[in-house]
Amino acid sequence: MAPVVALQACAEYAPEAVEAAVRNLFESLGGLGRFVRGGDRVFLKVNMLTPSAPELAISTHPEVVRAVAREVKRLGARPMVGDNPAMAKPSTALRKCGIQAVIDELGIEVPDLAPVAELESPEGVAFRRFQVSQAILEADVLINLPKLKTHSLTYMTVAMKNLFGLVPGTEKARWHARSPDARAFASMVVDLYAGARRHFSGPRRILHLCDGVLGMEGEGPGRSGTPRKLGALLASEDAVALDRLACALVGLDPERLLIVKEAAGRGLGEGELSRIATVGELVERWAGTGFAPPAGATGRTGLGQRLARSTWVRNRLVERPELEPSRCISCRKCAQICPVKAISMVGEKPRPQPALDTCIRCYCCAEICPEGALHKSATPWLGRLLAV
Repeated sequence: MAPVVALQACAEYAPEAVEAAVRNLFESLGGLGRFVRGGDRVFLKVNMLTPSAPELAISTHPEVVRAVAREVKRLGARPMVGDNPAMAKPSTALRKCGIQAVIDELGIEVPDLAPVAELESPEGVAFRRFQVSQAILEADVLINLPKLKTHSLTYMTVAMKNLFGLVPGTEKARWHARSPDARAFASMVVDLYAGARRHFSGPRRILHLCDGVLGMEGEGPGRSGTPRKLGALLASEDAVALDRLACALVGLDPERLLIVKEAAGRGLGEGELSRIATVGELVERWAGTGFAPPAGATGRTGLGQRLARSTWVRNRLVERPELEPSRCISCRKCAQICPVKAISMVGEKPRPQPALDTCIRCYCCAEICPEGALHKSATPWLGRLLAV
């Protein structure tokens, strides 16, 4: 049977509009009662990369959280909410992202995500064990609430990539160091997804609902990206199918979506658009939507990919973190987050200076920069020539 992705238009974040759209999504999938029962502890896993205002399109919008939490409570279940921001305290991120107001209004539990437990992933290729937040694993149901964004390393971040947030805070940087290029990182994310998919099966359940009312294009997923209205919400049990359909909605290149290609190739979901059933709105409603992609040849193969293994060639072939000095506030967060300690702060008014021979091009520095001062550079001419 073809996997089903529910698709619903939602033009704005007005509470009544989002509530109606979310309810329609769940009804299109047979009702939220298929996944949630009275008394269940339901964890709403938001995207909360950095403490940022909702209009910046970096985090899951609070109105989406409110609508889903209300539907969960309507069934007599207990919603919980949270995420593991890269560096900030979760309480700070919840407040600045606007989600704390929803928590206060609805009395939603915010569990401590610092204690960890082991998530096994027997189907993993590179990694078969992950230390993740114990409170999430103990939930009866996981409702994954990603934000639809482009991503400088992974091309897009939707449902599967959002589950990287099961890993606590700065531990994410260590996984970047262990998976030091786009293909290795995609494989690691799929290993993690395989483990989460297995854990939330049987008596436990998992559902994915993507906030694409206001998405992000360009050099996402942080302040370097550009908010872009899409006006869509998507939901599915199959994260692979949801991610693939999201890619089609915004007119991006599925060949560069390594996470989907890897997961589909392992049989963890459906990556072929023609074999995905959609319910609700017609995909054609979004025909012609073209999000600006991130720079670079992520996902390409060929001579350029092989040559980039050489440090000397990589520095002349591949994009790099680039600084806009006028926007830098010398907060040092980029140097603190760098998984390989490639960034030094130099000058009378300290500015980040990446050591390109050490830099693994994970762009964690750009992701967490609160001012968008760091971003991914354009592809050098040699890289454009060899990205075939």
